Amino acid sequence: MQVNLVFVKKDGTLQSFKLPSDVTFIGRRQDCDLCIPLSMVSRRHCEIYTDQGNLMVRDLHSRNGISVNGQSVEEARIKAGDVLKIGPIMFIFQIDGVPANFDEYLPRQKEKVPPPAAPARQDRSSEAEFEEVMEGLPNGIAGQSQTMDLGDVLSEDIFADNGFDLDSDLPNA
Repeated sequence: MQVNLVFVKKDGTLQSFKLPSDVTFIGRRQDCDLCIPLSMVSRRHCEIYTDQGNLMVRDLHSRNGISVNGQSVEEARIKAGDVLKIGPIMFIFQIDGVPANFDEYLPRQKEKVPPPAAPARQDRSSEAEFEEVMEGLPNGIAGQSQTMDLGDVLSEDIFADNGFDLDSDLPNA
């Protein structure tokens, strides 16, 4: 079984990460198979594994949990096309090439209302920088840790679009 996690970028483009083995760890730590360096992602947030031919995902007692297809879960059986959310990051499971088309998962265009003026923050980067970094991420290579280098490049919009308030204290795990 070949499994890819497909990351849906804010602009609707996709980035695919091939799962390197039968057990894949996702979290903030660099030694995870897929590293997501965001404070709302626990050091070892979840694992994806196979059990008797079934693909499974399990929350590893993370502080902010995981959801599959919009439902919070501790553990769930995964099918092709299921959506996994870890913090503000959304992945689609692609199993043996299914789904082949991701149009139904792409963000719908909505009319943007300019946010109220706020003081500029030096620790935020532009949307263009975010896209540049995301384009530079390699597609998954088996046996190598894959880091989503997002920590300093996400715009505030992605957090607001996913219900997170950057000005509040988000717990670290």
